[in-house]
Order: sequence, then structure tokens, then C-alpha cells
Amino acid sequence: MAEEKNYYQMTVQECCEDLDTSEKGLSKGEAENRLQKYGKNQITGQVQVPKWLMFLSQFKELLVIVLIIAGVISVFLGVFKNDPGSLKSAAAMFIIVFINAIIGFIQKYKAEQIIDKLKSLIKSPAKVRQGGEMKEIDQEELVPGDIIKVEEGDKIPADIRIIESFNLKTNDFSLTGESMPQEKQSNAIKEKVTLADRDNMAYVGTTVATGNALGIVVATGMDTEMGKIADMTQEAGDIKSPLQKELDILARNLTAIVVVISTALFFVAQWQGLALTTSLIYAVGIAVSSVPQALPAQVTVALSTGSNRLANKNAVVKNLASVETLGSTTVICTDKTGTLTKNEMTVRNVWFDNQEYEMTGLGYKPEGDIVDKTGEPLSQDQVDEIEILMDAATMSSNAEIHEPDDQHDSWYPIGDPTEAALITMSRKIGTRSPKEDEENPELIEFPFDSERKMMSSVRDIKEEYADEDVLKALEGDTEGRVVLAMKGATDSVLSISKHIYKDGEAVPITEDDKERIREINKKYSEKAMRVLAMAYRPLEASGKDYTQEEVEKDVIFLGLVGMIDPPKEGVEEAVHNCHKAHIRTYIMTGDHAITAQAVGEEIGLAGDDESSPVITGQELKDISDEELKKTMRKHESLIFSRVDPEDKLRIVKLLEEDDEIVAVTGDGVNDAPALKRAHIGVAMGKKGTDVAKEASELVLLDDSFPTLVDAVREGRTIYNNLKKTVLASMTTNGAELTTVLAGLAAIGLLGWAEWAIPILVIQILAIDLLAEIMPLTFLTYDPPSKALMRSAPRSQEEHILDFGRSAEVIFFALLIGLLAAGNFWYFFSRQSVSLSNITDQPALMYAKATTVSYLTIAYCQFANIMSRRYEYDSLFSKNIFSNKIIVYSILASIGLVLLGVYGPFISDFLEFASIGWKGWAQVLGGMGIFIAAFEVLKLIKRIKKKK
Repeated sequence: MAEEKNYYQMTVQECCEDLDTSEKGLSKGEAENRLQKYGKNQITGQVQVPKWLMFLSQFKELLVIVLIIAGVISVFLGVFKNDPGSLKSAAAMFIIVFINAIIGFIQKYKAEQIIDKLKSLIKSPAKVRQGGEMKEIDQEELVPGDIIKVEEGDKIPADIRIIESFNLKTNDFSLTGESMPQEKQSNAIKEKVTLADRDNMAYVGTTVATGNALGIVVATGMDTEMGKIADMTQEAGDIKSPLQKELDILARNLTAIVVVISTALFFVAQWQGLALTTSLIYAVGIAVSSVPQALPAQVTVALSTGSNRLANKNAVVKNLASVETLGSTTVICTDKTGTLTKNEMTVRNVWFDNQEYEMTGLGYKPEGDIVDKTGEPLSQDQVDEIEILMDAATMSSNAEIHEPDDQHDSWYPIGDPTEAALITMSRKIGTRSPKEDEENPELIEFPFDSERKMMSSVRDIKEEYADEDVLKALEGDTEGRVVLAMKGATDSVLSISKHIYKDGEAVPITEDDKERIREINKKYSEKAMRVLAMAYRPLEASGKDYTQEEVEKDVIFLGLVGMIDPPKEGVEEAVHNCHKAHIRTYIMTGDHAITAQAVGEEIGLAGDDESSPVITGQELKDISDEELKKTMRKHESLIFSRVDPEDKLRIVKLLEEDDEIVAVTGDGVNDAPALKRAHIGVAMGKKGTDVAKEASELVLLDDSFPTLVDAVREGRTIYNNLKKTVLASMTTNGAELTTVLAGLAAIGLLGWAEWAIPILVIQILAIDLLAEIMPLTFLTYDPPSKALMRSAPRSQEEHILDFGRSAEVIFFALLIGLLAAGNFWYFFSRQSVSLSNITDQPALMYAKATTVSYLTIAYCQFANIMSRRYEYDSLFSKNIFSNKIIVYSILASIGLVLLGVYGPFISDFLEFASIGWKGWAQVLGGMGIFIAAFEVLKLIKRIKKKK
């Protein structure tokens, strides 16, 4: 990247000299040379990993590697020992591994779309001056030193230093978070200021709201502020979710168990003189029974189920692991504009004829009313009196508001948001005519500028359309009335006011009047409102052109209008729910401190405290990382104002270093690095930029903060249900391992025949695929407890398999495994066959015995899943049918198990056989013993809880 220079601190002449250019622009030859030097004006990504390599990287997980090794050994045994069962087991294992790899590849591939979306922001032609002539070129061909022109509606094609500005305002929302169009000028700024305050600069990714300007290109491509954000987004990296970390720990522990036990038993088998292939069969059996083959699929399906429920609540999850992360969130760093607020300027207060009124309704939808201090709507007579102020406001505004259409799902403005708010105000009470410009045609307009801080419009008021009170106020008795309608900063309008409108007539304005007006202006400003003064002046219909100096004087002051970007519906309650759930909430915004603080107070951000501390972007740069960490630890709520993308990213990183689980909300390009870095990035679906959506894991379709809080509740519910799923899954895997180990121990210690392992590898896989997946999936449908959002987020030190739960899993795994192995032995015993005195395998009898073992584990698992739904309540309580779908899923799984046992083709593939009623008695007896044991444990827990 080129050396960074603060062009905003240079004069226009200094910028030209530094960039070796002039206001005539570069020559064509020089532009081509610089294009070679600086490269194209485009966002470039890091060197992309080939798709095939990205796909192969999905096979590096520990549990996957164990399964692959086990599958390879099974292929070896199937080929060289001519064992069809080993080949079938290998095929099942490889299918599971391949499905998991496809899911992981799809998630990784989505992340690469971020840079492509950034590129799309700078694809349009640019108007450039070369050799003194203005022409259009491809935006990618712009170079530093080019002189370009931008006009209303244009995208800014590169970072530019303004040379000449003609009423220029730019929409910087997507880059800085500013909710209002920003005025731009050409004067140098001597002091060092943040990006949002550089009002002589315009940046790529923003658009021109009004006016036009000439500017010098000072940065292109990756040297632009947008390019720096792209760099930060790439460097931000992916943060593993708490669930991913938890599963990593589980994988490492299980892998250690698999390696140690499988290796030990392999050498023990060799030491006992068993054949190499037999020893390998034992090793594979241990590996497959220890690894929860279907757990990755179960977790994925469970998270998908949760994400579907979130989608029904207008929250779309892109990264499945993020579903669980939501429930672990300890800090929400939220953008203000468009997230907490509507990003729609709304008139809140009106001061007219020494009276204060309030406007109801939010945003640009023209629904609401004007009410007095008691909350009562004004009568029609009162509305008629105030119409003169409304007319002045609308006649000095050029914006329009439109109904929802195919591209907009709500009312939307065209033009300046401030003017749109004034139009909406008048439409709400019916004083705005749909044909305003036809009925009161504009003769001349004097646009707003930063020196006058006002704008005015000379209008021809047609008598046939005008209200009688308005005509009376305008005085005179001619057929037509010419009037100056004005709006502007309060002090600017007061400075040229000669009269004030009181009791239906214009009277000389006094110093007391002005003092009262300034008090009201201060009152509204302290509430972070943008305050505009309205005035008018009757003019003579001279037929000559009017001049600004001639008409903008001796005006009649009408009143004040206070407007703000208001909080959205439900935000205050959602913030309150965050407090109850022990989730800290910080605001990170590019807007001014006073505006952010006012919004924070209105939504109850500080909770029981008076107000939330505010840290500005400039103050943030002077605070060390350790000081900032201490401040964030101390406060439940904070407001960071006028912050840059770098500041947001820093805040998120420091929170993560403090082991916080961070959710970041945003909708602008400037939010992308922090969204990508956070444990969970949350983008707005309606008004959010594509870049923000691609950088996030969760997209709120309704742009609603309350929806995010609902998603947190859903995340907590999912984690609790997923914990049940993992525990149930680990119990059966432990049971499968116990069954195999019991058989191997009996072979070594009791002299059982070498083939007498109580369950086959393919049958272990069948337990996961036929008996478990469906009920474990629907276990995630369990409803949340009432206390869920009144407890603190779970500690990151808490693990699914802590000491207590691990002991519980081990106990029930041993119980089920020993019941299965015992039923295997008892089946042979019923046939008067001793496993110690038989060498050749009786194929049919062995198939029936392993079927009994398989069914014992499967049916105990059904009881295990139902018992784990509630930690303390009995399986036979009234809650058994609170989640009917899990009951139906178990019935369906029983059907699949029976199909596997009795189906003519499936039964042969899985090597099952019909077991008769005595065999079923063994299975159901084993399940009864398991249920009794679990009920005794719950009884003990209930007794301890009461104590």
C-alpha cells in the first residue's frame, strides 16, 4: 500500500503539488503510466485456496481421521480376508465422512464471497477530466491525481479530496454510520480528526445525496478506506464457536481413548497368538464403537432444526455453529443507526404560537397525529391554525415519500431524509396536498449552504387552492400571493426575523421571544434532536426575478420542529431482557456522542444506572488496551461514539481476549471487520449492505434488535437441548464400546470363541443411523424452561462432559453395554450352547444373538433419550407428551429398527435374524432394568435438590 497521507489537512494547492496534478487533470499518457504504477482501482482479495484443497481440508478433524483409518483397515480386511461385512462397514463409514466434508466445504466457501461483494461497490463509470476535457472512463482506470466530477445520485468512485463543492452532501452511512447526509466543503482542516469528521473528503462506497463537486483522487483500490476495511475483514479471521471448541475437546479425548485401547488390545491379541486379521477386527471394532460416528451429523441436524425455528422468527443463520453461540453470548456490541433506531428521521416535537406539541408515529409512514401536552389530538380548528407552519416546512422541501413497492417493503423517501420527515409530518395531519408543487408552483429556490445555514423557496400561492387562514396570514387582497417559505438553523432564521406569528397574526418579535425560542431549541437539542426553524414572508408579485439578498430578510418566525432517528418498536423491552439475562450491551456508532447517549437513555441502556458512560473515537485512541479492558469489565453498558472500523475491531478483540463471547450487530461496510471477527456477526437484512451480510453469521430479516434477543433465547434453548443430545449419544457409544470390550474380555479371560464379539461393526453403525438420528434430532424441539432468560450465560469453563455428567454417562454406558453383552451370552445359554466349547461359528444362531445385543442397546437408547429430557422429573410424569414430535420420532425409529431386523434385504445386509418372543423378552427386560436405574438416579437428585 502507498504511504498514508492526511490530504484533508492539506490545501487544494498542496494536494495538487503532492499528487503532481492540476485542476485540468492528468494527461492521457500520465494516467496510463500511473495505472501501471498503482494498479486498477479495485478491491483485491488474498490468494484464494483452490476449491479442491478447501474440500480436502475438511478431512483433517481428529474423529474423521479415526473413522478413515478404521475404514481403510476394514477395506483391507474385506479384500484380503474376503470378508463382506468389513467392506459394508467401510462403505458406511466413508459415506458418513463424505457427508460431513460436503457440509464443511459449503460453509467455508461462503466466506470467500465477502471480497466479491466489496468489489461490486466500485463498478460504474466515472466522470474524469483529462487534459482539460471532461469524459467518462471505467472506474477501475482511475488513478491518484485524476480530477473527477460527482453529482447527485452518483457513487463516489474513489477516495477524493474536494476541490469545489456546490451544496454537496454525501450519504456516508455505510462507511461511518452517520444517519444524516454529511455536508462537504473544500477548505483544509488543520487539526487531526476522525474519518467521520473529514468534511472535505468523500470516500468510495458512499453516494452523493445532493449537489455536485469536483475532487482530486487521492487513493484507489486497496489504498482507499474501503480497501483498508477489506484488508481488516480478511485479517479478522474466523473464531471458533464455543460448541466447536467443546467438540474439539471431546474429539481429542475420544481419540486418545481410541488409540490407547485399540493399540493395547491389538498387541494383547497378538501376544495371545491370535491371527493378524482377527486382531485388526478387534481394533476396528474398538475404534468404531468409541467414535460417535453420527455425532457430527446429529449436531448439524440439531443446529439446522434450530436455525429453521429462527428463520420463522425472521433470523436467518448462515453458519450453523452460530446457532449455539447465540446462547453463550455475554456481550452484544450493537450499531445504533438502523439497528436500535429506524434510520428514518421522524418529527417528534413542534413548537408553534408559544405552545409545544408532539407528533406520534414512527418513520416515513404517514400515520400518526399531532397531540397536545395531555396527549389529546388537536381539533380541526387547531390543525387549521398550525397549517401555516406545515406549509412553510413542505414548500421549502424537495423530498418525497412513497408507498411500499416491489423494491421497498415500507414507506421510503427520495431526497434529503430531513425534508422527508417534514413531508411526512404534514401528510400525517392532512395539510400536505398531493399536488403541492402544481397548486403552489416554485418561482425560484435558494439552496442551503453552510454559511447561511438555511434554504428558502419563493412560491406562487394560488387562491383557489389556498386555505382561508393561510391567505389571511399572507395579507393583501390580490388574486395571487407570492410568499417566501424558509427553513434553517434556529439562530440563522432568528437573525433575519422581524416578526413572529402569534394568535393568528404577525407581531414584532421581541428579545423575550428570541430567548424563549433559544430555550426550546436547547431543550430539543439536548434530546439529540435536529432542530429546524420555520419562517415565511409575503412578497410583492413584481414579475421580476427575485434575488436572495432581496427576499431573505425581515421574515415572520413561525416555530420550531424537532426531529430524530427514533428507536424501533420493542427495543427498550429487548434491552431490559438483556439486563435480566446478564448480557452486557454496548453501542458502537459513528454518530455523535450526544445523539448516541440520547438514544441510550431512551431505550434504558444503562438499566438501573442513570446513564451509560460515553467514549469517543478520539478518546479511544488515547486509551491503552489494558485501561480499555478494565473499563469494559466495570460497566454493564457503554457507548462508543464516532468510532472507525479499526476501533470496532479493537473493541471486539479485547473483549474476546477477556474470554467474552461477543455478538456484533451492524449493517454498513464499516461494520464488516468487526462482524467477521466476532464470535457471531449479526447483519440487518433490509437495510444492511451486502458486505455486512456476507461477513455475518446471522441476518435479521426485520432489522430488529428484539429479534436478536429472541435469537439469544433460542440459542440457549438449543444448547440445553444439544447437551441432552450429546450426553445421550455418548451414552450409547460408551455402551457399544462396553459391549465390544466385554466380548473381548470374555474371549481372553473366559475362553469364548474368537468370533464371539456380541455386536458387529455394521450393526454399531446401524444403531446410529436407524435408532438414534431421528429422536436425537427431535430432542432439540424440547421447549425452554421459564428461567432460561433469567440466568447468566453459561461459563466457558463449563463443559458438556464435566465430572458429574461424565460419571453419569459412564455408569449408564456400562449398564447398557453389560446388559447387551449379557443378553448375547444368555441367548446362547438358552440354546444350551457354551461359547467356551465351540470353535466354528453357528451363523444363524450368532446372527440372532447379535440381533438381541443390537436391540438391547437400541431400546435402552430410546429410554435414555426420553429420560434425559428432564433432569429431575420422572419419565412417567405429565411432561412426557410436552414434546409430542419426539414421541412420534421414537415410534418411527422403532419402525426403522424393526425394518432393519425383519426386512428381507436390509436384514441380510446388516446380518440380522428373527429372534422370537423369548429374545424380545430379553430385550424389553434389559430396557426395564435401565429405566429403573435412571428413575432411582432422578429420585436421588430430587432429594438432594430439596435439601
